[in-house]
Amino acid sequence: MQTEQNSLLLERISHKTQFRAISFHHTVTDPKTDLVLYLHWHNEAEFLFLEKGEAIFKIEEEEFHLHAGDAIFIPPDLLHSAKGINGDGCEFYAIVFSLSYLVDSCANPQFSRYLQPVINFGTRCTLHLVPEVPWHKDILDILKKMYEESHKVPECWELQMYGMLLTVWQWLYNNYLSRFEMDSHYKKLSEQLSETLTYIHDSYGDEISLSELAALSNMSEGQFCRLFKKLTGFTPFSYLNRYRIIKSCKYLTGTTKKITEIAALCGFNNISYYNREFIRYIRITPSAYRKGKLYH
Repeated sequence: MQTEQNSLLLERISHKTQFRAISFHHTVTDPKTDLVLYLHWHNEAEFLFLEKGEAIFKIEEEEFHLHAGDAIFIPPDLLHSAKGINGDGCEFYAIVFSLSYLVDSCANPQFSRYLQPVINFGTRCTLHLVPEVPWHKDILDILKKMYEESHKVPECWELQMYGMLLTVWQWLYNNYLSRFEMDSHYKKLSEQLSETLTYIHDSYGDEISLSELAALSNMSEGQFCRLFKKLTGFTPFSYLNRYRIIKSCKYLTGTTKKITEIAALCGFNNISYYNREFIRYIRITPSAYRKGKLYH
């Protein structure tokens, strides 16, 4: 991700080439600013390796303190940003890829199980990788090798890149992601709430009540709220509003519709409430987001 692109909004940046669902980005930040990574989200997963400097990465509501040599795994669809520490500037590179890149690279029909933890429990799968942990270091070494190889002519590294990313994912799954699938409690929760989550994703533009969501899961409202937060990390309406705001971002950058119309399409009947929620999650106003202005 080039420094000069940092003023652009995510939806205007493609993380894919015409034929590949993986991309590599390198950024060197100006020591005069503490902005390392503007607040954004994308549909792809990402490994971000901090080559130089020190920074605080915020993934949704959780913060991670990265030092030079550390990396972080960011699942798809999570809001994330970063600020530098000590005013020395930072240098980092990112490997951004669609989960379909992994699925499509393997003919084994059972392969999708390796992706299910991230698909089902994405908000809980962020991982701070540090060289002091042996299996972390193995992953860090491969990530660095992948970035080095990415500078070659694509046809010279395509198969090798598949192999390296698959190796990284295998270690990530064996040592970390598998615990989510093996936890029968979380697995049961995922099954219980899957219909409700699908309903939210399909009907976010409609008026949705708590009683309606609880009924879909055959739970009382109190039990539903407690278990929903346990699974997703959000209260039902925090999750719903966050999803609505993310969907509204696509309308803001991809259409010329009026902001009041976009708010209504995404389930907000009160424009003032929409503006407050947008600022809460995206940190800037809808109109500023549309214009590509970022307030730090």
